[in-house]
Amino acid sequence: MLIPMKVDYGVRMLVYLALKPEGSYASTSEISSARHIPEPYLLHICSELQKAGVIESRRGPQGGHRLAKQSSEITVTDVVNSLDYSLAPLSCVDHADECQLSDSCTQRDMWGEVEQLLLTHLDSVRISDLASTGEGDTAVPVTANFPAVC
Repeated sequence: MLIPMKVDYGVRMLVYLALKPEGSYASTSEISSARHIPEPYLLHICSELQKAGVIESRRGPQGGHRLAKQSSEITVTDVVNSLDYSLAPLSCVDHADECQLSDSCTQRDMWGEVEQLLLTHLDSVRISDLASTGEGDTAVPVTANFPAVC
């Protein structure tokens, strides 16, 4: 299963903002350069995160982006939801009507449970946790004991 780049970029950006002094703004080009995110794509991500109330943006010479709330109040699941992404390992989990085998599928429920386990874990990972792991190392800590899915 691959995490969409948009989600990865969103988390990278939020960790960067969490490491900035509270209340300070960071420009799109600053974030893009520091976190290796293509600037045009970052603008799109910023727009979605702003609409979701995760960041605040301001135009002008002193403008840029900053967290709209404390980094301890933002989870990785918030990022996923803000960017309208599913982490379902197969498209049939979200769109059963698109699968020819959906009526007799023996796996869809299992993959749905896998998605739910992942989202539950990511809901426990806060941007502040990632920021405290070391100057912006955005690897999601895997400390949970996941129950067997079978």
